[in-house]
Amino acid sequence: MLKYVIYVVAPAVMALPAYAELRSLSDSQLSETTGDGLGLVLEDFQFSTDGASMTITGIENSNNEEITASVDGFYIMGEGSVYGTQPRDAQIGTYYHPWVIQSVRGNSAPGFSQIGDDVALLELKTDSYTNPLQNSSLFSVYSRYQGCIWGHDGCGSQPGDTPFTAVDEIDNQIAGYQADVDALNALYSGVYAGGASSYLINESEVVQSPGGVVYEQQRVIEEKQVILAEAIRTYEAENPGEYASAKTIAGNELTEASQLYQLTDKSVNLGEKYDCGFFGTSCSTEERNYNDQIDDWEDAKNDVADIEKNWEAENLELAEANRDLGDILTKEEYTDESGRTLGERIADADKYQVLCGESANDDSCSDGLISVRTGERDDINDIALALNRGQQRRGGLDVGARLSFEVINENKNTGEISRVKYYLSFEMKGLYVDNSYLRLWSRPDKDTGLAKLNGELSLRFFAKQFVIFSCGVECELLPGDSDAIIEDKLALKDSTALKLNNYLYDLNLGYGDVQPLTFDVSSDGHFVFELGFPDFETTGQARTKENVQAFFNDYYDNAPKSNFIIGQVQLGAVPETGPNYGDLGGVRAVGLRAQYLRIESYDIN
Repeated sequence: MLKYVIYVVAPAVMALPAYAELRSLSDSQLSETTGDGLGLVLEDFQFSTDGASMTITGIENSNNEEITASVDGFYIMGEGSVYGTQPRDAQIGTYYHPWVIQSVRGNSAPGFSQIGDDVALLELKTDSYTNPLQNSSLFSVYSRYQGCIWGHDGCGSQPGDTPFTAVDEIDNQIAGYQADVDALNALYSGVYAGGASSYLINESEVVQSPGGVVYEQQRVIEEKQVILAEAIRTYEAENPGEYASAKTIAGNELTEASQLYQLTDKSVNLGEKYDCGFFGTSCSTEERNYNDQIDDWEDAKNDVADIEKNWEAENLELAEANRDLGDILTKEEYTDESGRTLGERIADADKYQVLCGESANDDSCSDGLISVRTGERDDINDIALALNRGQQRRGGLDVGARLSFEVINENKNTGEISRVKYYLSFEMKGLYVDNSYLRLWSRPDKDTGLAKLNGELSLRFFAKQFVIFSCGVECELLPGDSDAIIEDKLALKDSTALKLNNYLYDLNLGYGDVQPLTFDVSSDGHFVFELGFPDFETTGQARTKENVQAFFNDYYDNAPKSNFIIGQVQLGAVPETGPNYGDLGGVRAVGLRAQYLRIESYDIN
């Protein structure tokens, strides 16, 4: 069953309470409207291919043999559908939080402040939420600190569970960061009083700038590296392929030694030889074979070393330059009254800047990592309070697809050719795409003067669980399966699956006219997506040190960053008892920003 509502959004930008003005429209009413945008809501819908299959042809392997790919199933349902077998109604958007297509004037609201007010842009936006509990990006951060997704798969249902675990965790993290700052202040207070961070940062910049002792020694090292590289190139030009061949042979001998080592009892370290006695009789055949291979490897390494003697002098000069840098960073000559070496003080300056941000230059700590985590803490606490009051997140989507690939398999011994079928499926449970958008506007190209399509892209996927598995027909749930059969199939599927729990993919590209994402098509018909370098000239200001610094401070503080979080990577089923060897830990990459990106299609024929 599918219900849909389309209504006019007018004006294009409005405060949240103004959505109360939205109203449903019939087709005839819709055709007469002149509003600035459209809102879209899908209610109580389900989508499933119901066993239909789509075949994809034209894919070939390296032998020009066709690989047949099929999409054997695809569904979109409400959360809790058990891999699409138990239909659940889904919903995209709500009356107060619709998906929106609208026209917006540049610089008309904070989100559009980096786009000039001389242009209008087209925005396609999914449902947006300021409530931290409903904002999936914020909720994924809460779940990471909580250690599980509240209300999902047992999280929060056990005696003693509390939604404030996340608050305690981030409080402990912030306290640890603050303790690091306090320790640095205590370490240097007797030498620099209250000016430790500014002094260390300034000193670090001076010694690593032209004329500084670290900078100049690093230049010496780079010069020695160039001389060494030139010596190697000269030898290789006079003896083509000899050095590369010797290194390849040594690598192959090591690989073979490693393989033979696996056949022994490993009572010696790889590279060491077994003591086989005076007559060589106390070793097994595997150990003697391994010993012989170690001899071959040593001979190959010696051949490489003999060649490398041709640039031994240059290597020694580079090593000496590196030792000189080490002396600068560690020796007493550059140690201050605190007892910290220059290298330690540079590291401490970096730590101040990470923890305290730009404010460390003024001997305070009002931004940086501590400030970021404190801001996150406020959102996490709001979520914990809401959950503690019994509030719940809206339901997500279950999205899944089953694919199969039929490839040609040739028996090298008999020449027999057969077709083998492989399976790959994915399921996203509890999927949300809120706060995503695509913004498009036009600007003249600087070189041609022709109109060029600019844009900003924010693509956010949050899933409670992303499941990938290669189990085939034996795992397929079929109509008529008994509860016992379904349980067995789900257990088999679970045992072969790769699960990404608390999965957030948050990609952000483009920052208004400062760094737009451009879309173009080349003369031969290929598409080009390009994210250029941040452009100071868009400010229209004089290129002074102060203006440029202010420009890049704004860029680094406010340009959207990309984030990738996996709370837990689980391989296979979780055992009922004993250690969970399938728990591979989590992944967190946050605050990523692309300085430059270019994606271009090519014809590979």
